[in-house]
Amino acid sequence: MSRQFADDPREFFARSRMAMHTLPPDELARLQLAGARLRFAEQYDALPVLRAMADEQGIDELRDLDAAAPLLFPHTVYKSYPASLLLDGRFDLLTRWLSRLTTVDLSGLDTSRCDSIDAWLDLLDTQTEVRLAHSSGTSGSMSFVPHTAEQYRKLYEIVRLDVLPDSAWNDERIDVVWPGYRLGRSGIDRHAAAMAEQIAGSPARFHSLHSGLLSADVMFLAGRMRAAAARGELDRLEIPETLLARRDEFAEAQRPDAMGEFAERLGDTLRGSRVASLSLWSTYFDLASTGAERGLEQLFAADSVVFPGGGAKGTSLPDAWARPVERFFGVPRLRYCYAMTEVIALNLLCDHDGYHIEPWVVLYVLDPDTGAPLPRDGVRTGRAAFLDLTADVQWGGFVSGDRVTADWTACACGRTTPRLTMDIGRFTGPGGDDKITCAATPEALDEALGLLNGSLA
Repeated sequence: MSRQFADDPREFFARSRMAMHTLPPDELARLQLAGARLRFAEQYDALPVLRAMADEQGIDELRDLDAAAPLLFPHTVYKSYPASLLLDGRFDLLTRWLSRLTTVDLSGLDTSRCDSIDAWLDLLDTQTEVRLAHSSGTSGSMSFVPHTAEQYRKLYEIVRLDVLPDSAWNDERIDVVWPGYRLGRSGIDRHAAAMAEQIAGSPARFHSLHSGLLSADVMFLAGRMRAAAARGELDRLEIPETLLARRDEFAEAQRPDAMGEFAERLGDTLRGSRVASLSLWSTYFDLASTGAERGLEQLFAADSVVFPGGGAKGTSLPDAWARPVERFFGVPRLRYCYAMTEVIALNLLCDHDGYHIEPWVVLYVLDPDTGAPLPRDGVRTGRAAFLDLTADVQWGGFVSGDRVTADWTACACGRTTPRLTMDIGRFTGPGGDDKITCAATPEALDEALGLLNGSLA
């Protein structure tokens, strides 16, 4: 039973979203503990990082869920390689580093032809089951979290139940609106391929702002730009030849009319259709604002589903930013989600303003001073941490930089899973808390593309 719960929650719960969120809390805790023990037993010998942490703390078994708290990875684990490896293009050594974080055998991977981060990620995508999700790189370094295509596929089989509640036992599909790059490997862009497969069902029904790839190399360059600017050395920054060769592609991405043309294209081809969409708060506001300037509102069917994620952190969105987005899409409300690169889950907001944590994700609220897990009852405020039980090729536990308030009591919506309030903030430490994030992607991308196009003029 614990195996199916961890490996395939959709089938364990007989494809019922309500069943996933209405287990008695004690029963859910028992299932989660069994799943945690299963993953720990499978991965202890296979993952040197996990084994080292467990041995250092004398942990050889999980007596309860809190026993796993000392084993939750700090986010720095995913960027613990020497920074020079990316700068020098040592993708052989990066692959060796990555092999310590995943149970997938990478020993036979030939990286000798990789001349860029994009080429390395493409090699991993085509030659292995690993799907690395990278961070925005805004700190000057880039984190890489190993997932698999199978994990994303299983998540979106579940998300399809949210989008199309009657699709549990049929193959119904609808159009997907993706106001970003069609392809990408950042935390949010890894979801594009899964949405295309599970929600759209065909390339023709997946409608993206840009047809190309969101370049990891550009994101890394953006981080380096910020670091160089802080040192007053931006004029010394060298642009890799692999990026200089892509001038036309980057110039197309920076066309000022691109978002407006995308909005018009949606109006021309999908007006009145039922659609699904996932993006960042700021991206949706830009799309809706641009659409409104062109008189485009109420474009889609009222039962369309729009998933905003990423929050307002680091943006200057107005308080009522959601209203023009609802008017543009023609939906009565948005389906907010609380998601992150490290965990394969969307964690949707209910009608009573609670982000319900998916049952395959163990929620921890840690004391911000000691790091100890707070009691799993009542209402608790602290640092959010998680253990993703669907993570079968990597350890799914990590500590975030989010300051959250969690409520373990039954929700008025009828769900019994723990939930987070919408008041989610950030903990910052020396130099800031560089949690793996994709929320800075649009701004960072514009900065990097601007530098590239300027240097090529």
